[in-house]
Amino acid sequence: MNDFPTYLKQNTYSESTIETYISIVDTFLKWCKQKSYDVECMTYKQCTNYFNALKRKKIKYDKSLLDTTIKSYTGAIKVYFDYLVNEDIYTVSPIEDYNYVIDKGYEHELLTAKELELLYVCFPTLNIKLPNCKHVAIRNKVITGFMVFQGLDTSILKRLTLDHVNLDKQKLHIPGTRTSEPKTYKLKPEQIPALRQYLFEDRAMLQNKINNHSEALFPLNSNRFSIITTQVMKVLKTINYKVTNSHQIRASVLALWVQHDDLRTAQRKARHRFITSTESYKKYDPNANRSAADVFHLMR
Repeated sequence: MNDFPTYLKQNTYSESTIETYISIVDTFLKWCKQKSYDVECMTYKQCTNYFNALKRKKIKYDKSLLDTTIKSYTGAIKVYFDYLVNEDIYTVSPIEDYNYVIDKGYEHELLTAKELELLYVCFPTLNIKLPNCKHVAIRNKVITGFMVFQGLDTSILKRLTLDHVNLDKQKLHIPGTRTSEPKTYKLKPEQIPALRQYLFEDRAMLQNKINNHSEALFPLNSNRFSIITTQVMKVLKTINYKVTNSHQIRASVLALWVQHDDLRTAQRKARHRFITSTESYKKYDPNANRSAADVFHLMR
């Protein structure tokens, strides 16, 4: 433990984070000692035994630890094992592929493949009333397509630039982040007309309107991308009353991928760094009681 704080400082963790991580790891090490586990040769099973013990732990008023708290604990312990790898005590962290997944509780609100597709097909771009305009509608239709066909979330949509779109090859490249893998998606044929119109006409009109000529695919004169997604969701709810938010749409797409593809393929499409994140969607079936044709329609 003596050099662990130094490791954290060298990796630019804040003082408060360092203090928290040291406390979490110290508790973990005490548990290992109670179980007679040698921390320098721990197995995946031994580590997950601790995480399961955290789930069973009762705190004040007989309440369990919050899932978000357990996730932060596992994150700190993963960093500790990374430190041990850095010290050549381990070749590979025993929990390198472990990710504590929080149950998002989407079982009763996921959209089917057909419902997702109709959100795009039925998105209105004609006879648009003020304060919106046709240019805004085309942009929002393009965004809807990226959500329902490629499963993009708002954090990715905000970061997209013109360089990420290859219209000739009909591909969209998503760069990797600290928590997600890079991925290049094949665009669906039905996405191309609206995307082409947006790139060659509507985007420039919107840039002039807000005086923002950056390389952002969806330029905005604010740091809050929710200004756009709020507009999008408002329209999508008129198409299907079951729509709640963009998280629900992405969860629906990922659940369909897990149902249709093998787990590794679904992991790559979802850009998950850990397969446990993808695995959590196996229990969701948005197409329950739907026809097989409907299930296959969006995935073909």
